Amino acid sequence: ILQGDSNTLLAHEVGAGKTFTMIAAGMELRRLGLRKKVMHAVPNNILEQYAADFQRLYPGARVLTVDPEDLSPKQRKETMSRIATEDWDAVIVSHTSLGKLPVKDENFNAFLRQQIQVLEDYMLELKHEDEKGNKVTIKELEKAKKRLEAKLRDRRNEGDKDDGLTWEELGIDHLFVDEADKFKNLYFPTKRGRVAGIGGSESGKAFDMYVKTRSLGKGSLTFATGTPIANSVSEMYTMQRYLQEDVLQEQGLAHFDAWANMYGDTVTAMEMKPTGSGYRVHTRFAKFQNVPELLRA
Repeated sequence: ILQGDSNTLLAHEVGAGKTFTMIAAGMELRRLGLRKKVMHAVPNNILEQYAADFQRLYPGARVLTVDPEDLSPKQRKETMSRIATEDWDAVIVSHTSLGKLPVKDENFNAFLRQQIQVLEDYMLELKHEDEKGNKVTIKELEKAKKRLEAKLRDRRNEGDKDDGLTWEELGIDHLFVDEADKFKNLYFPTKRGRVAGIGGSESGKAFDMYVKTRSLGKGSLTFATGTPIANSVSEMYTMQRYLQEDVLQEQGLAHFDAWANMYGDTVTAMEMKPTGSGYRVHTRFAKFQNVPELLRA
């Protein structure tokens, strides 16, 4: 966390000390003058416990704990101003509170337009390929494009916006995210969408996390989770998008299908039916041909 300009994944098992690692690393980043304002985002139910652990390790630390109520319409401006203007050793927020921190309209809209362009380019590529099955994928991509366009419209139509500070104006230069697996449902386009082992779901909080983390500098994001991969191999790709997107782009693997061709394999085999009444032919994306850099680390 302290050395180099790479983001970090703490994928240790439960009880190995991820919490103390993040707290100590945050304080060291401050002590060494590498960061000015550090934020810790933790699950709602352990907000107070995390703050207590912080004070246990560093009794003299200046810590601001922000719960969802502190970001209600009545208190949002004051809370945001306190985060931005005071010299905190750490700002601890719940996952819900993090989602309530607004992003600048221009940054949000620019990001959405970029994502829409990615979908349009991919649809054009699939139309040129004219392969069997691409029509289904193109329809799914068109639906995803419409969802993004709806987000753009909703953003423009939002009324009664407060004139308080935004995420970018808080001055956060390092973000620690505990239980980062909560943000794994990040949408990505793929023509393998109907293959088992590839997650295709999406969530608003994952989208919000992705938008916010794009504004951080290199090496300014630390994820902690005991389950970086829980349900599908594609979750490793999602982790790399959050933490190593620059590396993926450099290697030409920013698109999931390129990543899957490099690191994975689609395996077809006989397996027992869920009911136990016989066997079926099942196709899954579940085999690593090579080991991603993130796994090595």
